[in-house]
Amino acid sequence: MLKKLRRRYVAISMSIICMVLISFYLMTCLMFFLSLSYDVRTTLQKFSSASVSSSLPQIGANNEDNSGFALHSGSVCVIEVKEFGSIAILDFSRANMDEAILSEAVSYALNSDSDFGHISKFNLFYDKTKIDFGSRIAFADSTQYYAYMRTFTVDGAVLIFISVLFLWWIMRFLAKLSLKPVEKAWVQQKNFIGDASHELKTPLTVILTNSGILKSHKDDTVENQIKWVDSTYEEATYMKELVDKLLLLAKTDNMSQKNMFVDVNLSELAMQLALQYEPVAFEKGVMLFSDIDKDIIIKGDSVALNQIIHILLDNAIKYSGENGEVTLSLKRRPGYSLGKKSGYVYLSTRNTGTPIPSEDIPHLFERFYRSDKARTSGSGYGLGLSICKNLASLHKADISVSSDAEKGTVFTVRFKQKS
Repeated sequence: MLKKLRRRYVAISMSIICMVLISFYLMTCLMFFLSLSYDVRTTLQKFSSASVSSSLPQIGANNEDNSGFALHSGSVCVIEVKEFGSIAILDFSRANMDEAILSEAVSYALNSDSDFGHISKFNLFYDKTKIDFGSRIAFADSTQYYAYMRTFTVDGAVLIFISVLFLWWIMRFLAKLSLKPVEKAWVQQKNFIGDASHELKTPLTVILTNSGILKSHKDDTVENQIKWVDSTYEEATYMKELVDKLLLLAKTDNMSQKNMFVDVNLSELAMQLALQYEPVAFEKGVMLFSDIDKDIIIKGDSVALNQIIHILLDNAIKYSGENGEVTLSLKRRPGYSLGKKSGYVYLSTRNTGTPIPSEDIPHLFERFYRSDKARTSGSGYGLGLSICKNLASLHKADISVSSDAEKGTVFTVRFKQKS
């Protein structure tokens, strides 16, 4: 699928680029053709409109009047044709034509309705001007003109072809580069579906097995079969919690800052959650401390911020170990940004217990990721920290983690606060 998408991306991009390049090439050729034709006609008009033979322009490298590209080394012949049929050759020194060709070319020019044109039979341009008792006609060889046009068009076509090949290579590279996030998201989605299926398969298997056992003992009492009923209830509860987590994760993926953010007193929110988790910590034999600065207010979604603190506290208490300690901290740090007074708000949890292995830390915020030890214990779903990261990103906040035996495990969310 991704290869097909990449090929389509390159094909569409190259089609647009080729259309633009070909249009530019054709317009350039047309402008060049018109420019050369104008220069040829202008040059011939100087000859055909000269009043006397001695004033005929001279074509040469140092002559300012020589503006015709095709006439730099070409030949020009100027003649006068009187009404009674006589022909006077005013300048024949540059004309490589015999009298028969000249006579036929003059006849063609005189019979033409246009004052300027091309005689393809003899490869001649002509320009005629009315004079007293006749016409004056200037002829020029067009061989160099068309050779120049062919050179220009062929060179231009080759340049366009080389440019298309180069741009095709560039577009392939850019397509591969730009689709990397899509490829990563696609792999993550496949892994997510596989992990979710795996997580749901186990409780479903247990529920179906328990149901089969209960069906095989139809005549038995509920009291005798209560362990199978309890097991089914526990697995169903596990499935419900997992589905709720999945729905919340999907919701956080679709959330954006278009939601109406309001001023949220993060200090009060943190204190409330710390009080709510004291019984949970006490039941697990964990000491819960708090270090919260007063009246820290940030722009945000109160439900999302509540969920961030909830996830961090729940994780900290769960992995603090026997007789462990957990500290919830909320601190304000002043600073400056672009000359304006600003600062950061740091929300963090620190817990004792077994440190997180260094190889696991880069993957902690991935969906369904849990260390082998945690997977073995069957604790959690591996979704909480992924949800936490999504909610932090919603507030343009950074989330980080550090863990060692001396300082414990610390999760920190840094919010930017403008004054």
